[in-house]
Amino acid sequence: MNRRGFLQSLGLVAGTATISSGATYGLIRPKPLPASTTPPTIGTYVQMGTSITAGLHGPGAHLIPITVGSRLNLTPINVGVDGTCAGVYERPYYDDFSLRRLVDAIVSGNWSDQDRSMPSIGNGNEPTLTRLKMVDFKKVTHIGLEYGTNDFTVCAPLSAFKESLSYSVRKLLAAFPQLHLFLMTPAWCLNFESLDSDTHPNLSGVFLREYAAAVLEVAALNHVPCLDIWRTLGTNANNYKTFTFDGTHPNETGARVRGEVIASFMKAAF
Repeated sequence: MNRRGFLQSLGLVAGTATISSGATYGLIRPKPLPASTTPPTIGTYVQMGTSITAGLHGPGAHLIPITVGSRLNLTPINVGVDGTCAGVYERPYYDDFSLRRLVDAIVSGNWSDQDRSMPSIGNGNEPTLTRLKMVDFKKVTHIGLEYGTNDFTVCAPLSAFKESLSYSVRKLLAAFPQLHLFLMTPAWCLNFESLDSDTHPNLSGVFLREYAAAVLEVAALNHVPCLDIWRTLGTNANNYKTFTFDGTHPNETGARVRGEVIASFMKAAF
């Protein structure tokens, strides 16, 4: 059969009536696209940390975990605590909200120390404690730990800082082995005297970069990923007014940038 005869047999050229015009349209019409919907989340991202994570110092500063969640299709939970450190460094009341003590409470379910100390620390942290108590860590898929900036400010000994951070990582992963856990180094910031932390240490003579190196060391020792924000975020003495309110705490622009950097790291790491 020649080509014309073949096409006529299908009713696709004049002179045939084997397929009606309506049926022909139905044959070649593409299927309608489904209505646009927001895809369901595929997990939960918890970010624990300091006031940098909490975002209590200005409008839009709380957007770090939200940006991560949006990028990776995860439900974000922000449980940053204003003023907290990784370990217990003889800070009245705040010690109960150190990462170490919070991890103990998460694993044990006993929040009595935090309940007792909360009225003394305030600073908008009450909703954070409420959220943290409600998290079912057995269902959390991803968790990021952001610590080191306050440890630098209060002159936490590097050995104690590393021990507390490592203790917290080990205890979380032992209790919740499904967690995709990672650490974040502190980023560049001004020191307690509003001076460049690259060239001015804390009162003990320790530089912020040494705390960043300590976080990387703890991650290596515990075989977990670490986002080196110190070297990769891009904030420095020349541009910090664009990304922070005060040389330490991110503004909305800085929070979104951090969130994008964290999301990209998580996508590559996990």
